[in-house]
Amino acid sequence: MTTDGPLDAAAELDAEQDVLDSREAGGKIIRGGAARTGAYVGGIVLGLVSTPLMVRHLGVDDFGRFVTVGSLIFIITGLTEGGLAAVGVREYSTRDGVARDRLVQNLLGIRAALTVVAIAGAFLFALAAGYDDVMLAGVLISGVGLAFANWFGVYVVPMTAWLKFGWLAVLELVRQGITSAVIVALVVAGAGLTWFFAATPLATAVALIAIWLVVRGRAPGRPAWDTREWWALLRDSLPYAAALAVSVLYFRVGVILSSIISTKEETGYYALAFRIVEIVSGVPWILASSAFPLFSRAVGRDHARFRYALGRTYEVSLILGVWVAIAIGLGSPFAVAVIGGDDFKPSVDVLSVLGVAMIGTFLLACWGHGLLTLRRHMALLLANLSAFVLGTVLAIVLISAHGALGAAIATTATELWLAVVYMVLLTRARADLRPRGSLLGPVVLAAALALAPPLLLGLPSVVSVAVATVVYFGALAAMRQIPREILDAARLPRSSRA
Repeated sequence: MTTDGPLDAAAELDAEQDVLDSREAGGKIIRGGAARTGAYVGGIVLGLVSTPLMVRHLGVDDFGRFVTVGSLIFIITGLTEGGLAAVGVREYSTRDGVARDRLVQNLLGIRAALTVVAIAGAFLFALAAGYDDVMLAGVLISGVGLAFANWFGVYVVPMTAWLKFGWLAVLELVRQGITSAVIVALVVAGAGLTWFFAATPLATAVALIAIWLVVRGRAPGRPAWDTREWWALLRDSLPYAAALAVSVLYFRVGVILSSIISTKEETGYYALAFRIVEIVSGVPWILASSAFPLFSRAVGRDHARFRYALGRTYEVSLILGVWVAIAIGLGSPFAVAVIGGDDFKPSVDVLSVLGVAMIGTFLLACWGHGLLTLRRHMALLLANLSAFVLGTVLAIVLISAHGALGAAIATTATELWLAVVYMVLLTRARADLRPRGSLLGPVVLAAALALAPPLLLGLPSVVSVAVATVVYFGALAAMRQIPREILDAARLPRSSRA
């Protein structure tokens, strides 16, 4: 062990590992997922303070350039991530003792090597695409932030397996808070576009230091350069890594193609709507990844428990996905007005269309983690490749004809298509994992009831979202379609919370 007190630390880690086998795991995951989601939403609220200021300060053209660089960095993030975060959690959840430390050390080494290669590749792509000097500088600055983020992600692996979601929630909120504060300071200072690329790297550096202080003594801090271990990890993760990289590409192909074949104005309109949806899309992955350690622990030991946990995650994902689509659709005028102002009015319809894609995103997060648990890496890769091809073709055709709205239609159609493909793959892998179809009727009915008052009465945007939310969840509760585990977890005493 690489701890200050080996025996005490080992006992503590064993207890943390055993929690995945206990009856408390489900409640900890529900409450932990809620805490992480709450922190994420808190970060969004902080972003609502800083992002509108930045958008207005930069204007349509510069904001489009900012999001274009961000999308490129997000793509190389997927490449450097290499599927290692999810595979790392899966492996850490099933290992013990020294094997866990060795895993973390080699993850640190792999991430460092991949990051250097990916930053160089991103810069060469930016040169080939004709990015100007400011955007090239943005790629390099964002690349430094990527290096910090990748090492931060390694330490998230043991924290996730220990179900320490409260700490993760705090760290993410701190990172977003610093990012927002830096952006506000830059706007006040009248800074140019280049400086805004530094906000996220600075905040991530602080978060990396903080998480290291949390795990110090319980997780190693130095990387290992054991190429045999690297190959063992990469051989297992490469198909999933490729699938993840393709998923990053297909979801953002609209932004990249808009910047190439459309006008700066249309790219800016799509960029604003896409940025809002991109932020919201983090929620389903947070929820699914919170349950993933339990999936990994249960699948080889208690398949019935795995089936039950995945089924409940699907139910929550469907319910929340439909609600988020409703909220975005009804709230799009307010969101665009607050963040972009009058110059971005065309983004309202674009955002409404992209909101529908969130139904697919929630289901993809759930079923994607199910397929990962079953090690169906190649199936994930082929499915995502089909989405990339479909999304690229639709984007080229629709962007040329309809600009930003066409890009939104292409992205939404692709996301829903891929959700259906994931469901088919999952049920083919294990027929008993077929999702409960009886939930669809109540959810559709609740959605129709929720949309009726705002549409019939012509309520203001914010009021429409509030009314629809109350009606939607009220209808589901009346039909007894809200999973009882959610209600049970909410009733647990404070002393037992994760």
